[in-house]
Amino acid sequence: MQAMHRLAAVVLALVAVAAAGPAAAQATGTMATTPIFDTAGPGGPFGFNGFDVFRDQGVAERFTVPADGDFRLARIGIWFMNNSDTQMRKLRLSLQTDALDEGGAATMPSGRELEHWMSTAQTLGWQPVQQFHDSAKAPRLRAGRNYWVVAQARAPGGLDPVWLFAKKGTAVVTTSAGGLWWPAAEGGAITLRVDALPLKPH
Repeated sequence: MQAMHRLAAVVLALVAVAAAGPAAAQATGTMATTPIFDTAGPGGPFGFNGFDVFRDQGVAERFTVPADGDFRLARIGIWFMNNSDTQMRKLRLSLQTDALDEGGAATMPSGRELEHWMSTAQTLGWQPVQQFHDSAKAPRLRAGRNYWVVAQARAPGGLDPVWLFAKKGTAVVTTSAGGLWWPAAEGGAITLRVDALPLKPH
């Protein structure tokens, strides 16, 4: 009977680590993830604010992979709040290549997805929450390349998720209107963390 209890405790511990994602795995030494992009959390002098993600507007932020080696994506993390106090509307996140790497004329999301996630803003009202999305495909992130994390939703304005600004720092950000991306420019960063697994050099 004691052996059964010990086995159950081990199983519960493993389930807890898996549910917590790569950060917990890193703490146990089973996975050496590295934050390759990490903006400051939300807030700042103007309080909590951000970009609405709704049917008329997508939102995207660019990150650059360190130049010293390739990585495999482990997870992304974003701070969200919700314009609705009663509904958690569906949210689609994706990792995309940069249009310049696909023959485009300007830096912006290319439309070529390496992975996507279906989610909701896991909060009601203006109560910020950081949501992590683990990578199932672990796409390769090439050294020195730019990639985009894109958020889209079909929610109407007023019932939509809000991707929060970081409390400090700058990044390259863009929004879409009518399905077309505006020219990307460096400005106030929105919250984004990208954890990845470094790959050994060839």
